[in-house]
Amino acid sequence: MPEAASPSRSAVLRLTLACQFGEVRRAARAVCEFLRERGCGVEQLMDCQLALVEACNNAINYAGKSASGDPIVVEANCGPEDIELRIIDHTPGFEWPAQVKLPDSETEHGRGLFLIQSVMDHADYVRAPGGNTLVLRKKRRATE
Repeated sequence: MPEAASPSRSAVLRLTLACQFGEVRRAARAVCEFLRERGCGVEQLMDCQLALVEACNNAINYAGKSASGDPIVVEANCGPEDIELRIIDHTPGFEWPAQVKLPDSETEHGRGLFLIQSVMDHADYVRAPGGNTLVLRKKRRATE
């Protein structure tokens, strides 16, 4: 007889922040505290914080005048096996490159996507007329 599926519990945090750089630190702190309360380790917290800050800063930086009044939504989902972060913005969006390379040292911009992909296990970007969603995933270690 097949074993019954066992339910798993995920916890979700949803934040809305103004499209202002000063709001990013507050959101990152709240997400880190949420993940810490669910037993995430220091390495996962640091990786998620870096990716979240880079993603929010990019969303604010590229919002433009028409979207600067629209909020950014951050969702953190912490399950037993992985962490998922979603950043929903109202920028014009962009094509997520198939492979992100580190720009040369003389370049002022372009490191954010590289950093995000370096610290997260999965990154996907979905463009839509009502808002774009960056989905980031990080596996949780069995020992944490």
